[in-house]
Amino acid sequence: MRAVAAGLIYFLLVFAVGWVLGPIRGLREVPHLGRTTASLLEAPLMLMAMIVSARWVLRRLDVPYVLNTTVAIGLVALGILLGAEFTVDGGRAVCRSKHLASYLSAHGLISLLLFLLFAAMPTLVERLRPGASPV
Repeated sequence: MRAVAAGLIYFLLVFAVGWVLGPIRGLREVPHLGRTTASLLEAPLMLMAMIVSARWVLRRLDVPYVLNTTVAIGLVALGILLGAEFTVDGGRAVCRSKHLASYLSAHGLISLLLFLLFAAMPTLVERLRPGASPV
């Protein structure tokens, strides 16, 4: 149960950052730089949000640093994120096949990579923690 709560909070923290950065990217950066460049500029900020959020959630909720727990947190957060992605696009009347096809573009591949890092970050920050066990 702790992994579910931690995954939800982790999702909310990172999603909040994306909620702020998304309109900036979409309204300011994309028209001037294109979608791919705008996504590349946003990616490091999102990566930082993931690292900070994952560390904070693990420490604040006193989550045990066990591989199956940290993986579960990432998978819960990813599941919520994917649900939110499809819900938002559903609200814009974008069909699922078109949404999925968008991931075959350069900016879509950047998004997919960030999704994978998002899911993996609770485990990665534990592995990078000073004094962490390598196994």
